Amino acid sequence: MSSRYLLIYVGNALNENLDLLPEMTSDPVGRHRILGFCQNFRIAGIGELLMTGLADEFVLRLHQSGRAYAAWLRHASEKEKRTGQSPPFFDAIAAGDFQGALDIARLSKRIWARGVEYEEDFLFVEFLMQRFFLDASPETGESLMKRYRTVLKGSEDLRLEVCIALQESSSERFNDALASYLAEWKDQQDQLEEEGGVAPEVLATAGRLCVEGVALARLAERMGLETEEDYLLVPSVAREAVSITFKPDSWMDL
Repeated sequence: MSSRYLLIYVGNALNENLDLLPEMTSDPVGRHRILGFCQNFRIAGIGELLMTGLADEFVLRLHQSGRAYAAWLRHASEKEKRTGQSPPFFDAIAAGDFQGALDIARLSKRIWARGVEYEEDFLFVEFLMQRFFLDASPETGESLMKRYRTVLKGSEDLRLEVCIALQESSSERFNDALASYLAEWKDQQDQLEEEGGVAPEVLATAGRLCVEGVALARLAERMGLETEEDYLLVPSVAREAVSITFKPDSWMDL
């Protein structure tokens, strides 16, 4: 993907958010609207990272995504909330904005939204929220893992292996589990690209760098596990420390 196209995608994403900003700061918007707003930040951040090889804008845009979502959660109805479908939670973690991720965790729904999200999606995110942000006991983590296994009914979900590794604080198991998860994630992206069911700006950015993988690596680092320098679609530059002040209202500054 040439930098020319990435520059266009980044510009379009930020311009669209600029147009959406008055709506975002007035009446509460629907779930689809806020996720589109946050996705634009993710597109812009990844696009900048791919073009420049620098993490500053990447971190800023993901931070903005997380804080915009946290602001939305404060006024969203319980019916609109779906914990298992919360990409901005991973944006906040990937940015190193753990306060933003904590806000999202505290404001998110604590029960599975039956009929509108998969229970395994809920359990994956809920485990991470409980384990890293809500001071859950080890027993709570084990209970969530037990339910996760029950829901899967013997089928494979590589995210569960990642959660188990984090629960056990095993560096070796985590690195193996994350590598497998990322390989499967890449296969899924390749299939989506082949089928043509995803917007080109998403494929060129969020399909080339796995923000969820960055977030998982950051969580492992935070708990003291030994992680790899690079993973598939999780380059080391995406985890570099940058100088940025995380502010609740940063998402309004476009």
